[in-house]
Amino acid sequence: YRPPKYRNIRYRVPCAIREEVLQSNRVRRVISVVGKETGRTREDLTSEASAILEEMGHEFSETILRCIGGLIRKVFKQITTRVTVHTAGLEELRRLSSQKPLLLMPTHRSYLDFLLVTWVLYSFDIKTPVIAAGQDFMFMRGVGALLRRCGAFFIRRSFGKDKLYWALFTEYTQTHIINGDAPVEFFIEGTRSRTGKSLQPKFGMLTIALEPYFDARVADIGICPITLSYEKTVEENLHVREMMGTPKPKESTTGLIKARAILDNNYGTIHVNVGQIFSVYEMAQGKVDRKVRALVPRAVIPSVHPHERSFVNKLAYRVILEQQANAVVFPCSVLSALLLYRVSNKQWQIPSHELEVDMQWACGLLISLGCCVSWDNSADLAHHTAMLAPVVFQEEDNVVVDKNPPSADHLNSVFKQCHSLISLGRRRNELMHAVVHAAIIAKVLMRPKTRERTLMEYQQLRDILQYEFIFMPGRGEADFQCTTQQLLDLGLLTVSADVYKFVDMDTRSFLTSLLDPFLITYIDSWQFCISYMPRTAQHGQNIKSFCNRVQTYLSILYCEPYTHGESVNLTVLENSILVLVKLGHVVMDKTKKTVYCCDPLAFSNAISLFAFTIYPLSAKL
Repeated sequence: YRPPKYRNIRYRVPCAIREEVLQSNRVRRVISVVGKETGRTREDLTSEASAILEEMGHEFSETILRCIGGLIRKVFKQITTRVTVHTAGLEELRRLSSQKPLLLMPTHRSYLDFLLVTWVLYSFDIKTPVIAAGQDFMFMRGVGALLRRCGAFFIRRSFGKDKLYWALFTEYTQTHIINGDAPVEFFIEGTRSRTGKSLQPKFGMLTIALEPYFDARVADIGICPITLSYEKTVEENLHVREMMGTPKPKESTTGLIKARAILDNNYGTIHVNVGQIFSVYEMAQGKVDRKVRALVPRAVIPSVHPHERSFVNKLAYRVILEQQANAVVFPCSVLSALLLYRVSNKQWQIPSHELEVDMQWACGLLISLGCCVSWDNSADLAHHTAMLAPVVFQEEDNVVVDKNPPSADHLNSVFKQCHSLISLGRRRNELMHAVVHAAIIAKVLMRPKTRERTLMEYQQLRDILQYEFIFMPGRGEADFQCTTQQLLDLGLLTVSADVYKFVDMDTRSFLTSLLDPFLITYIDSWQFCISYMPRTAQHGQNIKSFCNRVQTYLSILYCEPYTHGESVNLTVLENSILVLVKLGHVVMDKTKKTVYCCDPLAFSNAISLFAFTIYPLSAKL
């Protein structure tokens, strides 16, 4: 293991890094400010800062890394069929690692993500990163110490207005970037995605990491999106339960030992794809004026300027879109989408030969829409079905979705059925990034419409689904133009006298079925909001508690068998409330996380208009 070193590196041991952070201008200034505000002595605050750094900092050891690397290799060999990597991207990453500081931003779907990235880089003689990890892992006896020795530094999940902690965390992150000790790895989504889709980006860590460039303390920074595509994640069942309301279990060494049964299972293939490495210097040309900060004394902590904030926000979205562009969709995800399409038509048992034909057609459609599908024109239905077990199984010549037999307890029966549907929906979501624009247009064009009307309704649906899918802000019309042209080239869409018409009914029906579970759930959730959401700030209710009420309402609204698992998916229900906040129909107190609706009549009218626009023949309001 002989990775190339950053050309400007100044070798430091972990304790020396912490000492430099403690003596930095930023930390010393914040200690003075906090001392004046609280009346505490400098010695007391310095002692607290030192303790925080001891708790936070990594203790990287190459010897431990070598030992852990061998263990990780054996684990992945045991639980996967194979791990494929994008060698060209890794070679480029290796080349740039000696020229500029690097930020590694992997997708986050599993606890295995940071282990996988570290192992792959170690295997290709690339400097392994220091990793921003949640404090939850720090308290795992033995495991926390090993992760710390492999380069993990632990941060609190939230530290609000704690100025001292902010200063220490900021300085600790930035000193690794400025000195080039190692690439810095963090998840732009902030937390694991339980839904199989990319989460909305978080801007705080990226802003901190780019500040050395804004301050002209480094000439350039490389941004490296990394996409990890799992055929099946080890926590899939856990994620489904969490989306239905089961509390997340606390990370512990005991829990890890109990979970050793995963070593007996096979989770298929993992694809590791290193995307285009962005140069911050090149992307910031004409967008960020570094002269503004040059006028601020080094001892003063500068605020983030609006043009810097705008640049960071667009870069964050760019990273996630690059991650999505490099994602590999597995056939089992396509199979999940087809099975949910059949279930929506009350078909829980489908002949295998029909699904094989549908798989060929659906994979061809996705590839034509620009999706990277791991498909070799062979329908190994048994393997793809096994990847969906236990919610899907083969019975003679049929593929069966487990709907769980009805029971006397209606609520319990609904939740059992929805477990299967949410599990399949999570796998279907893995392909949604590639088809969401086409699906929105298909939904809008349930009947022919003018270009102007189509664009307006496309924008409307895009705004409504902004928390479900990733859309680059300000690119609505450009995305619309690109997608309609793609559909025209494929012969799925025609235009005559400025009127668009979707001509392939089978494709339209399939694409709209991908969006219907979200739209139906949103409308039903909003119905409940109109009737039962508090009307004043004094009576505002916590958003999570309110979503639990919506979930209970929707679970008893429908008769069995259930066909849309999203209706009891708390993540989707919370997104349905958040978009109302974004659109101005609901008010949320961000401090207390409480919501209320101050104008239910205007809200009701807006939702009625939306319902009749999208479902003119069967609107619920």
